[in-house]
Amino acid sequence: MSIVSQIRPLVIKAVKELYQYELKENEITINQTKPEFEGDYTIVLFSFVKSLKKAPEQLGKELGEFLSANHPTLFSSHNVIKGFLNLTIADDYWISFLQTNFLATNFGTSERNDNNR
Repeated sequence: MSIVSQIRPLVIKAVKELYQYELKENEITINQTKPEFEGDYTIVLFSFVKSLKKAPEQLGKELGEFLSANHPTLFSSHNVIKGFLNLTIADDYWISFLQTNFLATNFGTSERNDNNR
């Protein structure tokens, strides 16, 4: 399971708890954070700012605080740059990931699809 697919439902749940609004998965864009900014993954807030009637900076601050407080094993910190919420993945998450997958000989491979012959 990719880390983005783990973050997306947490954002949906956070928005529902904070603002009583049902976000759809296709409303959430998550990218790797640009190297010039602190963080690992960035949530683009612009697609749902209008629906929530919040300023992008305020939404990012509230959402970042909620995610960091409620999921400390996944997020170690956050910062907001305009309409972008940058999340830093906790070291404990990466350590656990490595410990779980270190000996997996098939990690990173997918099953062969015989339809492509």
